[in-house]
Amino acid sequence: YSCMPEFFRYLEMKPHCELSETEQYFDKLVRRSDDQNGHYWMIKVLETEKVIGTFGVLGIDLRTMSAEIGYGISPLYWGQGYFSEALCLVLRFMFDERDFHRVWANTAAQNIGSIRALERAGFEREGLMRDFYRHQADETYMDAVILARVGPEQA
Repeated sequence: YSCMPEFFRYLEMKPHCELSETEQYFDKLVRRSDDQNGHYWMIKVLETEKVIGTFGVLGIDLRTMSAEIGYGISPLYWGQGYFSEALCLVLRFMFDERDFHRVWANTAAQNIGSIRALERAGFEREGLMRDFYRHQADETYMDAVILARVGPEQA
């Protein structure tokens, strides 16, 4: 899915269709996971073992017990519940096992599917960052919506 233009519609990056580009991106996620400020997981279909996306926790602040989440799933699997299932697992881990207080995400304001999925999981809109993302492919700007969820009682 890393070379599917649809996947990158709401992302700042350009599609990467060369194996070396995908390997560089994967190495970046591994390095971020080796750091105390982030963790990344692959999302895969259990029946086929096919990797269909990634899910990350980044910018971990142990003083405030807060962190940002970031994610991406192949467009071939959108709307099938994979993101909601991964989000639920990560939230349980963060709130129940790691005692986080706040988890937040930002996503392109046009990414209605992502916003709705976060809201179904108890995230609330906190604000709008105008022209936050700059898309590398055409250098246009996109607004970002900030959403957050506080406390394990909603997990």
